[in-house]
Amino acid sequence: MSISSQIFASVRQGARALFASGGVQTLQQNQGGDLLTSFVLPERSELVRLGNSYGAQIKEANAFTLLITIPTTLAGLALQNGEKSGGKSYLIDRCWYKNVTTTAAANYVSLLGQVIIPGTALVADSANKTIQSLSGKATYGGLAQIALASTAVGALADKWFVLGTTGSQPTSTSIAAGIEAFVYGRYLVPPQGTFALNAQEAVSGGTGILGIEWHEVQCDLG
Repeated sequence: MSISSQIFASVRQGARALFASGGVQTLQQNQGGDLLTSFVLPERSELVRLGNSYGAQIKEANAFTLLITIPTTLAGLALQNGEKSGGKSYLIDRCWYKNVTTTAAANYVSLLGQVIIPGTALVADSANKTIQSLSGKATYGGLAQIALASTAVGALADKWFVLGTTGSQPTSTSIAAGIEAFVYGRYLVPPQGTFALNAQEAVSGGTGILGIEWHEVQCDLG
């Protein structure tokens, strides 16, 4: 004896459905009978609309001179998670570096990052940075602290990984040359943890700024 079951679903037409909160909704399928299990906006839009997505950067007036060696404990920019244990984690989405003044001719620059585990006291929030909401909020209401040019955030030698590189920069003017690294949440900063950034160049000369974007999310940690 065979047992069969039926699944009933509404056929989605050209427009995206908009449901009110609560209540019971039916499954949806397309006109070819494929079951549609996702009703969300594009992944970044769906996350940013929750209102806890931010970006921070060093002010241009406080641009730093790049290192020509791999850093040991120095973080050019450090995003510190000020949440208490059990609080929100910070999902790192995008990091970047930009030249403010021209570097040496035919130079190379690498953007470096490091996840720092909880256990180091948070460094005081720096005034030489800006924080902006990615969803248009007027002010930042979270608990992140940004430390700049600090050796006290807990970074360790030989723990830096490469996030991106510029390739060879121009032989003359390289103002505004930069690196953009989309990491898509690959790095997660737990409460009281830190994500550190720095940049290394091949030939001494020039200054730059660093930036970072993240989402503050309540999630279970393994």
